[in-house]
Amino acid sequence: MNAIILSNIHPVVVGKLINQNLINQYTKFLYHFFQNTKRQNKISFEEVSEHVDKYAISSENIEKRQVLLFDDIESFIVNEMENTTPSSYIFPKGFDFLPESHYGPKIEMRMDWFKKKLGYVFDKFYEYSPSKPENIIHVTCSGYSSPSIAQEAVINRKWKDVKVTHSYHMGCYGAFPAIRTGSGLLALSETKGRVDIIHTELLSVHLNLTEFSAANTMICSLFSDGFVGYSLYDENLFYKEGLKTNKAGLKILASHEVIIPDTLEDMTWDLGEYSFLMTLSKRVPVFIRKNIKEFVVNMCNKIGLDFETEKESIYYAIHPGGPKIIDYVVKELNIDSSQAHWSYDVLKHHGNMSSATIPHIFKKIINDPDIKVNTKIIAIAFGPGLTATGLLLEKVA
Repeated sequence: MNAIILSNIHPVVVGKLINQNLINQYTKFLYHFFQNTKRQNKISFEEVSEHVDKYAISSENIEKRQVLLFDDIESFIVNEMENTTPSSYIFPKGFDFLPESHYGPKIEMRMDWFKKKLGYVFDKFYEYSPSKPENIIHVTCSGYSSPSIAQEAVINRKWKDVKVTHSYHMGCYGAFPAIRTGSGLLALSETKGRVDIIHTELLSVHLNLTEFSAANTMICSLFSDGFVGYSLYDENLFYKEGLKTNKAGLKILASHEVIIPDTLEDMTWDLGEYSFLMTLSKRVPVFIRKNIKEFVVNMCNKIGLDFETEKESIYYAIHPGGPKIIDYVVKELNIDSSQAHWSYDVLKHHGNMSSATIPHIFKKIINDPDIKVNTKIIAIAFGPGLTATGLLLEKVA
């Protein structure tokens, strides 16, 4: 069977990349407003401010993020916050917070907002890749509709024979099942046509402004909106003359996935009446530390690669579930942090974009001239389950 190569990666920016300090400041105003609409005992802005300063991810770790729900906050923060009243807090048109409901729009309005905003991602990706694929896989954990925005993209382009597969609700590790699915579709295909995978993660539509807790404040300051598309190729198609512009890529050597026992309640992502609801326990980093070394060794064993012998020559795409997660993995694998510096870089300049994060890291690795052809790459992510998933890759050109 021919190898499968991942290439043609194109991140898409739909809104603005907003300074983290501005977002954290705006979160203080929103928390203060929404807490005091439901509390009998009012909470002061100073108390809210102290709480956010203590528990939010600072600009040292995340410099800027794409948060479409907050696209218009900059002028508010810079020019108006001293004189504002609660009624002037800014939310997008069509995303109205009604006075009788401090929880905001119900889930159907949020999903409608998702659908109206994110057809743009497909339009932009197919400016870069105008030819049609054989298959499209749509990945998201933040917005669903049927027909989906992926099906709409196919219909709008009159691609009657392009097949659409949906890979939904898997959270931060969502790229890995989609890549496995795409690899299977290519292996079964008689024509060995291209499989495109497109991620639309609109996490800001689910911001929970009513739960005033340390965990929720961390979540609100960590996750961001992220959009990216890329392609899987049979290696024969990849090396054809017409793909000269896409000659850099990552060859898939092995994949691995385990659900860590006794962790079902430690990371969840559930449907609520008003939004999707996330829980993230303090035990998650502990489970990652305990299991990551065995996980990586077992994945490497699938191709007869001795991890301990080769680990210093390998580079790492570690999903930045938070600033400390990358540190924990680096420490447990006993590698140098420079071998995973793209993970820190993507977190700093984009935040945690859920399933769209790892493809952004792949883009950095493919474009890095210091990573030579034939270099091995280990990619790792974690999500609800608690699921650990990974890919063993090799840079090609």
